[in-house]
Amino acid sequence: MNYTLGPALETYGPNIKVTGILVAIGGLFCGLAYAVALDALNKTAWAVFVGMTAVFSGLLLHHLRSRVWVHDPGISFRGILGYGEMRWQDVERMFFYSYEVHAHWIPLGTLHRLKLVDAHGHKISLGERIRCADELAERIAKATLERLLQKSVEEFQSGAVVDFGSILVSRAEGVTLRKWYGDKQIQWKEIAGYDFTSSHVGFHRFEKRFSANIGTEKVANALVLRVLLDGVMGRVWSRSLG
Repeated sequence: MNYTLGPALETYGPNIKVTGILVAIGGLFCGLAYAVALDALNKTAWAVFVGMTAVFSGLLLHHLRSRVWVHDPGISFRGILGYGEMRWQDVERMFFYSYEVHAHWIPLGTLHRLKLVDAHGHKISLGERIRCADELAERIAKATLERLLQKSVEEFQSGAVVDFGSILVSRAEGVTLRKWYGDKQIQWKEIAGYDFTSSHVGFHRFEKRFSANIGTEKVANALVLRVLLDGVMGRVWSRSLG
């Protein structure tokens, strides 16, 4: 374990669901390859079996070695390639989203993906490997909220465009959703409400039947965005009521 950040406050080990999925899929394909090799009795079939077994064993080892430790000044993590760490003061962006996994319409549960990016562009992708990734994401979001919110508010008040990934926020122009087929701009006065879910961020507009949505996997610092919107829209709605 990496102790340069001090003692660990919490440890997050490998995701049990993903372990089970890897074992099941690996066992199925390796078992089929073994059966074919026994029947064919040639070197190629055995080479395929050995190669497939090595690949799934490597994936399983990589998964089982995954650990994340939460410290007072940041997080450290371990993977098959070694250790790493990131301090809260260095975190610039956090991407987190959830998705459902199915096998032939049989639900296997909800998995989460979590990615951190620092000011130099270095990334930590924790993904599905870590158990309770939603809880970990919440801890990271709260630990970085004050600093990132202050930075966003200063940029917003200066008139700059605040970048939340696929959502841009501007004091003059409102909210812009960036999509592959074009940008969608929503003025402050058009916004009737908004919601944040595990899968998307949605904006409801006056006199519009459908909301304008963007997937949460493309939204950086969702908690910071929500707090900023709460402050801005509180003032906008207060003026409209007055």
